[in-house]
This record gives sequence, C-alpha cells and structure tokens, in this order.
Amino acid sequence: MRLRFCAVLCVLMVLNGGLWAKSQVFFVANGPMASDFDGNGAVTFADFLHFINNFNGNTESAGYDPHTDLNEDGVTNFSDFLAFSAAYGQMQAQVEPSGDQYIIYVADSDDSSVMALDFNSHLLLDYMPYRGPGGVMVSADQQTIYVAEVFGFFKMDARHQVQFSVPVESRGKAVLSLDQTRAYVTDQVQDLVRVVDVVNGVAVDSILVGNRPIDLALSPNGATLYVVNQTDQNVVVVDLATATVTHLITIGAIPGEISITRDGTRAYVTNLTRGLISVLDLNTNRVVGQIQLDQESCFGAELSPDGTLLYVSAMGALLAIDVQRNLIVRTLALGDNSTVLGVSPDGSRAYVTTLVRQAGGPGLTVVDLNAWAILGRIRGFVFPREIAFRTVPRGMASQ
Repeated sequence: MRLRFCAVLCVLMVLNGGLWAKSQVFFVANGPMASDFDGNGAVTFADFLHFINNFNGNTESAGYDPHTDLNEDGVTNFSDFLAFSAAYGQMQAQVEPSGDQYIIYVADSDDSSVMALDFNSHLLLDYMPYRGPGGVMVSADQQTIYVAEVFGFFKMDARHQVQFSVPVESRGKAVLSLDQTRAYVTDQVQDLVRVVDVVNGVAVDSILVGNRPIDLALSPNGATLYVVNQTDQNVVVVDLATATVTHLITIGAIPGEISITRDGTRAYVTNLTRGLISVLDLNTNRVVGQIQLDQESCFGAELSPDGTLLYVSAMGALLAIDVQRNLIVRTLALGDNSTVLGVSPDGSRAYVTTLVRQAGGPGLTVVDLNAWAILGRIRGFVFPREIAFRTVPRGMASQ
C-alpha cells in the first residue's frame, strides 16, 4: 500500500492549493483519525488528495492546512506521509450525538479573545476580542455569558452581544450569587473583590481581601465566599451578609485554584510551588490534610458533576482524585506542562490547557473521562485562563 502511495505521490506532487482553508483554531484527533481531514469518519482518497496539496508546505505557505502536519513539527513532509499512509483506510463508526449540546467558551488572555467552540465538532463558532480576558462564566439559565478582562467586566446575551460593562483594573475570575443577581469579581491590582449588580449593570460594593486574589468560589448555600490570594499565600473567608473577611486560612505556598465539595464541608486548593493539594475543613476553616503528588506542582482543579471526583491539572498530567478517600485513582500524561481545565456538564470530557513542545506548543487537550484517553488536541490557543460551558438546544451549537 505504501508503494502505491509513493507512486501517486510522485505524480501529484506538483499540485498546489488546498481543499480546506486554514483556520486559527482547529482540532487534531488522536491516532489514525488525525488523517481524516474532511471529517467523514474514514481516511480515504479525498484525504490523500488534500494531503498531497499541502505536501512540503508550512505555516508560511499560501492556503496551507496545518492539519496535515501530523507530527506537528511545523512542516508537512515525508514523515507525515508515512503517518498518513499507515492511517489510510481506517474508519471510525459515526455515532449520533446524544444528550445535551454544549458550546465551549475559552478565555485566552494572551490572544486577547474569548472563543466559542462547538462541543461535538470543535469548530470555532465565534471569536470575541477582549483585552487580556482572565475569566468567563455562564449564567444558570444558560442565556448570559460574563467575561472578566483587564479593563472591564462584561455581560453578553446568548448572541454574544454586549449588554453592559463595569470598569475594573485587572483581569480576574468571577462567580455568580445563587439568585444570579450579583457577580463577585476579583481585582488583582486593587486587592479586592468587586460586587456587581448584574441586573442593572453597576458596581455596588467592594471587599478588600488580600494581595493578588487569583481565584474564588462560593459555598453551596451561597452565604460565604472563599478567595485565594496568591501573594499572601492564603484563602480568606468572606461573609457575604456583612461583606467582611471573617477568617484567614494560611496555605504556606503559592496557591492556584480552589474547589469546594457539594456538601460545603471541604475545599481543595492547588499549589503552584509544591507537589501537593491542600485539603481545607470549611467547618473549622483550617488546613486539615494534604494530598501528595508525583508532580512538583499543580494548577487547575474541577470537581466532576456528581461531586465524587476532583480532576487536577499537574505539570502535564491529568489526575482523578476520589474525594471520599482523598486518593489519586487515575493519572494520564498529557504533555510537558498544563494549567487550567474545564469539565463538561455531563462529565464526559475534560479540556486541559497543555504545552506539548513537540506537538505545536500550547493548546487544549481533549480527554474522554469515561475511557480515560486523549481524544485529540485543539491547537491555535496561546494562554487560556478559564474554560466554561453553555448548554444549548440540539442543533443550535453548530448554527
């Protein structure tokens, strides 16, 4: 089969142009289906023609499709041809999507954008320019998207039209109150949490919390806010009824993100400078344990929808932690490094910001959490800061 490919390769080498336009963000499947360039579930002669049209091309070539760079070394050459020929003829069963449909929102601070992608195809649906966005979240009714960027906190409707913005002085993270009328937005320059009335579009209060607040989480009953201060290396407890700090929990290292269990009794804080996760007792507001990691540090942390597992991004690996036993039950290697992650509302996938030096640099690694396997990578991102999901009616996401 490879000899036949080589013969056709020699005949078609002179072809130029492309069948698919280059896009900024694109998904590369893991395994043989990376060669299914037209996405029809099979690696066929049409994919071969497309490969030949891009042979010897690179990112500087007109009409070049980086999908054909199968080993992601920056050029489509004979090494990629060998990988393509090995995949030729492979087929993948086409499964009709079931359950909810989702739109994925990625706040990419260094690209100064928020991008919306289709959950099934990973095609780019919308590109929204923002100035160094650090946070993105979706309202409970799935009709509103909020973006926190360097100079403002923005509210958008379901069509991504801006409804209002409130001035801020740095990028941050945000959470919504349980009644969805208030947003709590971190401001790392002013060392405070800004309280925004999202109904009327005005800032109504501010709470001094400590040096460089980088993450925050709301208690399940909505009465308490937990704010992670990077420079102070602590977590402060805020009583929202009085808008005051009531407790301070010392972490003892530079903290990353915080996740709170569904019953509100415990919190997990990742550490950027230590290979462990701090376990907090929220009844006593103390650090009561540590989960030791094989990795030297960890960053992102998200609970599974059912609250039984904590997924952690730790230096190029994805960890699954049983929160009942505080035990690491699974580890999956993703690349050279990793930061934030997002878990789909149905718990089927994780999207992890990863750096893979030999595979195109930064991107989002897509993990099938049920099979515990890498589905592929979405390339074209620079430095995603937060990932959010919006549930939409069937068929709407691809429109």
